[in-house]
Amino acid sequence: MYFNQVEFGQRIREERNRLKMTQEDLAQELNIGYVHMNGIENGRKGCSIDLLLELSELFGVSTDYLLTGKTHSNEETKLKIQSTISDLTALLQDLDRM
Repeated sequence: MYFNQVEFGQRIREERNRLKMTQEDLAQELNIGYVHMNGIENGRKGCSIDLLLELSELFGVSTDYLLTGKTHSNEETKLKIQSTISDLTALLQDLDRM
């Protein structure tokens, strides 16, 4: 197994999108520059261990998941439930607008 920086960035992007945040929002939350955040998501820049821990906590996922894409069964279930809740919330908001 090896670390793939591009895939790491893709997981960061997916988690950010799940929280309905922009890159600018996330950069501000993490107290880093937008250019650095963009570089992380595009696999051009790395991040410190401290930043990795902040991302993990903010997204509610393990550092293992962010680094490798591997989840423990509880983690995987949690991600699926969170995704379903996000989808249902979006549907309810759409219905309210009708």
